[in-house]
Order: sequence, then structure tokens, then C-alpha cells
Amino acid sequence: MTRHNVFYNSEFVSSDFAFDTTRKSGALAAALGDDSSATVVDPGHFTERTSEIIDRLHGPEYVLAVRTGTPSALAESQGFEWDPKLPTMATAHSTGLVAAVSEVLTSTSRVAGSLSSGLHHARRDRGAGYCTFNGLAVAATDALDRGAERILVLDFDAHCGGGTRSMTSSNEVVQIDVSTVKFDSWEPSAAQDSLTYSGPGSYIDDIATALQHAGRAGTFDLVLYNAGMDPANSGVSKADLNVREQMVAEWAAERGQRVVYALAGGYTGGGITMEDLVALHHLTIDAFCDETER
Repeated sequence: MTRHNVFYNSEFVSSDFAFDTTRKSGALAAALGDDSSATVVDPGHFTERTSEIIDRLHGPEYVLAVRTGTPSALAESQGFEWDPKLPTMATAHSTGLVAAVSEVLTSTSRVAGSLSSGLHHARRDRGAGYCTFNGLAVAATDALDRGAERILVLDFDAHCGGGTRSMTSSNEVVQIDVSTVKFDSWEPSAAQDSLTYSGPGSYIDDIATALQHAGRAGTFDLVLYNAGMDPANSGVSKADLNVREQMVAEWAAERGQRVVYALAGGYTGGGITMEDLVALHHLTIDAFCDETER
């Protein structure tokens, strides 16, 4: 097993609002400190760059609301109670992805991760579904600024990534979703895009079909993988989620694709504890540690 870098710092969990999206990265980072699967790296020196991209992508009224708390309806449109540390937290989750993009586009590393969540539902002018700033769109923009011409967003979160599709151009960013919940649905407008609704009975087959579709779509300068574990909340088994992660890692390795992954969704409740959730997200890290040796 070969280590790779995953980006995280304490700002990821700095908001007063305590919820899985704002806390699980800290629990996973602590777990990673006890094993050899990945190296946790502070992305803090990318904060200024990330804030600049957020200012470019999101509307000025919305960004100001998130940073000041006023008006509260806009500042809390993602579903969190606002506090002065919330903008720091939200920016940090995008910063981790920008750092990971830099890692794979400017070094010999082919894979890097960020312990980021709360990304793909955010729109230009508002948050939604526990997502404040759209870190996937931010990461894609950073990659384009660095010279990437073609990017794949592979979104296997339980929910659809309509926010990301609304904030990126299909001429530069191909988006392939497999979702178990129709929240934030979007309509593919390009032949290379796809959105599949799945469930426990067909999940692995649907993942395989999505990866085949991605393969037919050609090559990419970067793959942004939104590796949600919330299909578990829809009844998809841990075993199937492990198979999914192995499939994605093998697909990327076979094609020599540079990959940046994010944790994305995953929630306690319904018998899933925080320890269980950390173990689910660890599947992604383990799969891509193995991927670096392929």
C-alpha cells in the first residue's frame, strides 16, 4: 500500500454548528493519524487563492452574506445556523480541493484527496443541501486556470449534483452522476453527461455502466471524484460501496487519469454511527492507496 496526500486542517471543523458535514472530517483525520494509509497535509497556504475563486464563481451578495451573516436567510440557505466561523469552515472545504488539484497537476502524484464535504448542491447565488460554496466548481476552475482543458466530475454521492452542473460549462466539464436520491436533479444537456437513478439492487451495475460511459467520453486532464458514502443511508451495503471504490480506482489507474477525490455526503443515523461513517469514508482512501501501486 502506497501513501498519498489528503488535505485537511482544523478549519474544516471550526464552525459552531455541529453536524456530520462539519465534523466527520475531523474524526477521519484523527483515524488517519493512527495508520499508514495516507498523509494528512495542511492546505492552508491555498486559502487566499481559494477565496479569490469563490469570489469569481459565487454572487457577491451571497458571498457577503456568508461572510457576515446578513441577511440570515441567505447566509443560512445551506441549512446551517450562521456563526462567525462558518465562512472559515466553508472556505476550508474548498481549499482542500484546490490544494489537491495543485498536487496532481504540478507534481508526479496522480492521486490526492481532500476530507471535504458540503459541496455539490451550492449554486452561484445561494447554498443548498448543507453545501455553502461549491468546492467542485472551485476545484474545476482552479484546474482550468492551471491549463487543464477537459475535466470529469464523477459524482457518486447519493444526491444529484445539480449545483455543480449549474456552475460549470459542459464544454470544459463532463459530469456523470449515479444517485440514489433525486434531490438536486439536473437534466443532461450534452451527450457526454449522464445522470442515473439507482438503488441497492442495481447499484454496482449502474456504477459499472457509468464508468463505461466515462471511458467512452475520452480522456481528461483531471477527474474530480465526489465519493459520497450516503448511498449507505439509502440501503446500499458497505460491501457494495467498497466494490464501487475499487472499481473507480481501477478505472482511473487503467487510464492513467489524475484524480482528486472528496468525501462528499455520508451521515449518521439509521444505525450508522460516527465510527461506522469514518470506516465508510476510509474505503475511498484505502482504494486509492492501492491505486497508486497499480
